[in-house]
Amino acid sequence: MQYISDQQGIMKRYIREKIYWDAHFKNSKDFILKSAQTKGKGKVVVLGSGWLLDLPFNELYKQFKELVLIDIIHPKQIIRKAKGYPNVTLVNADITGGLIKYFYGNVKSGRKNKVKNILPSFKSFSFKLPNDSDFVISSNIMCQLHIILIDYIKRFSVYSNSELKKLEREIQQSHLNLLPKRKSCLITDSEEEIFDDNNNLLGINPLLRLELPQRNFSNKWQWKFDNSMTYRDDAKTFFNTIAIDF
Repeated sequence: MQYISDQQGIMKRYIREKIYWDAHFKNSKDFILKSAQTKGKGKVVVLGSGWLLDLPFNELYKQFKELVLIDIIHPKQIIRKAKGYPNVTLVNADITGGLIKYFYGNVKSGRKNKVKNILPSFKSFSFKLPNDSDFVISSNIMCQLHIILIDYIKRFSVYSNSELKKLEREIQQSHLNLLPKRKSCLITDSEEEIFDDNNNLLGINPLLRLELPQRNFSNKWQWKFDNSMTYRDDAKTFFNTIAIDF
């Protein structure tokens, strides 16, 4: 399903867009540290930790007794890095609660057997946070969770666009439901802005399919995601990002 190649692609894009991504990552790190100030200092959990590019790793390691990094697969470089930190735990897990395995096993056979309705009940899929989590961080992952899944599903022409939109919304809502109140920091893209080569705005695409909860404090900024027009070959892609503590 290309999770490994997608993860590698993130690092390649970061190297290509470093000056712009670093500004986004600084905003993310600063917000996480501000959010951390009001949390218990036992266990901090990071959902979709990836390359740790947007995570103030050293500061969190010093502030909390235990740092738990969760992802579907951890880059080898991060596995090596974690070995030098005794209070860092790496967990390989699907934070959608099993949707990846479900669709990998059912979409292809559903088309073969002409089974149309294999959209699951989301009550059957849940991810359990580690016990005694004091601080849960979801940084730049909520609007990404559905992308690889839906790209995979589209290969088999099983669902309509409206069904895929529903699936996208359900994945986002399930992720939001996972985050405990008074213990969470959420950073996510909210809109995608498309610009031409002369920086003229061509269009805006909403990315959030739900209402975000009331927050203690928040921040917004623009992430210049792709200035070299490699994500789209005819336009630049920027994201409007929102961060909330709740």
